[in-house]
Amino acid sequence: MITYILNHTHEDGFNTFGISAFCGKKLIKSVSGISESFREMTELVEMCNELELELCQLDDIIEDYLTDFTL
Repeated sequence: MITYILNHTHEDGFNTFGISAFCGKKLIKSVSGISESFREMTELVEMCNELELELCQLDDIIEDYLTDFTL
């Protein structure tokens, strides 16, 4: 089972958040800098875990978030 965890980066004076995917303790994919909103990214990570999102769906979920929810 894949577990999704919020990740954080600090670049050029800005905090950004993304999603890291783990299988057990092994990092299998990480996408940084998706949003500056801690709350929104926390909700997105929680949703991915609750729905037991497959790794192959992660890019589509991120694309949907960026195009549908940030307008």
